[in-house]
Amino acid sequence: MRKKVIEFIGRLQDGGAETLVKDYALLMNKDKFDVLVLCADYNKESNVYKTLVANNVRIKALYEKSFFMHKALARILGQKHIAKLLIKVIKEEKPDVIHVHSEILQTMYYARDYLNGIKICYTCHNPPQLLIGDQRPNEKRACRYLLDQNHLQLIALHQDMANEINELFNIDNTVVIRNGINFNTFLYIKKSKEEIKRNLGLDENSYVIGQVGRFAYQKNPEFTINVFSELIKKKDNAVLLLIGRGKQEKQLRDLIQQKNLNDKVFLLTNRDDVPELLKAMDVFVLPSRFEGLGIVLIEAQVSGLPCVVSDNVPFEAFKSPNIVRLSLDDSIDKWVDALLSPKGNINTYGDIDEYDMNKEIINLEKIYSEQ
Repeated sequence: MRKKVIEFIGRLQDGGAETLVKDYALLMNKDKFDVLVLCADYNKESNVYKTLVANNVRIKALYEKSFFMHKALARILGQKHIAKLLIKVIKEEKPDVIHVHSEILQTMYYARDYLNGIKICYTCHNPPQLLIGDQRPNEKRACRYLLDQNHLQLIALHQDMANEINELFNIDNTVVIRNGINFNTFLYIKKSKEEIKRNLGLDENSYVIGQVGRFAYQKNPEFTINVFSELIKKKDNAVLLLIGRGKQEKQLRDLIQQKNLNDKVFLLTNRDDVPELLKAMDVFVLPSRFEGLGIVLIEAQVSGLPCVVSDNVPFEAFKSPNIVRLSLDDSIDKWVDALLSPKGNINTYGDIDEYDMNKEIINLEKIYSEQ
């Protein structure tokens, strides 16, 4: 008999955690697991949503029938309201496993009376202190309760994160399930680099710098634009691709306009061809203010790109010698020079084969199968 699994995430859109949920739903053994993706709401234009629908994965939104009413009640009543909606789903679906993503452990706490007999898992997608540590006391208390009363299985993206979680909660059983990728998607692209550039309307000889990620504070895309505005003075055939979507989109477009970079900086939203876009690049940049891992950096390295990253990206994501690691406090000129001549400055790096999603999904299935 198949186990019923709920992958529970706040909002279904394009992002690292959402992509991971998508991959879990697509790659899990369908003979053993029946997967439902549960979210508060979803973005129908996101590639994650479209891919799940195209592959007949069930999606259920807690706010679906009356989005604005539920959104308003959630603002007034907080996680208690969301928990009531979750309890209704639990009663209907009778899941064997609920795997929680994002900052919604408090929701699980308020649904605690209905969790008996259900295996509860939680993946920490960002630094633990930001999600389940002292910076989020309600989430921390909920995590502690679920550990003590519901045998919550905590999951980290890498060993350093697992060690931090174990110390935070005085436990020793946090497991590592890496945020893997399907290597073939990035390695076997039929189109040439020149053809991809032409399709984007770029000159074949252009020097392409790229960043992939949400247009949000964490990913720091405005920093990239500021660096690029100086870089273009040294290399006039350079262009910048910012690939993603998010709340800062208007702010970024205004900044591009302000710096007169409309013909040099391109915001590409709702893209389902990231592997091709990576192939078009000459260098990848990731100036994050913080990261749990930075799976897009793994994708860039699989694609063979030299990468210039902030020192807020964990060492666990370094899987090639072609990484230039800089501080956000370093001068703009230092970032410019690194992007123009990206010579790796790290001494140690790991085995990229550790991030083969087809291997990691087997480890996840073992956790779901444990009583």
